[in-house]
Amino acid sequence: MPIEIAELLAILTTVFLIGTFILLFPISRRLGKAIEEWVKIRHENSPERDLLARIEVELVELRNQYEGLDQRLDFIAERQEFTESLIDQKRRTALPPDATG
Repeated sequence: MPIEIAELLAILTTVFLIGTFILLFPISRRLGKAIEEWVKIRHENSPERDLLARIEVELVELRNQYEGLDQRLDFIAERQEFTESLIDQKRRTALPPDATG
């Protein structure tokens, strides 16, 4: 009698496991896909991505400010050269001619 009970329990356990696998496999696969999509969406909207976007915007603003400063410095350098050339020209005309020539 105990052998028949063991065989019956083995058969019932096997049928139960196979039935559970057949029922739960599609559900677990869909659940896995849903979790994967949830993780992907959460990762795309992560604070790091927002931080990187803000850093990129700030870098563009810094680049624009740098270019503006570079243009101003070029303009100041041109004005300084012009002023120096005027001063040199005025000095040349203000000096008396050489007495040797």
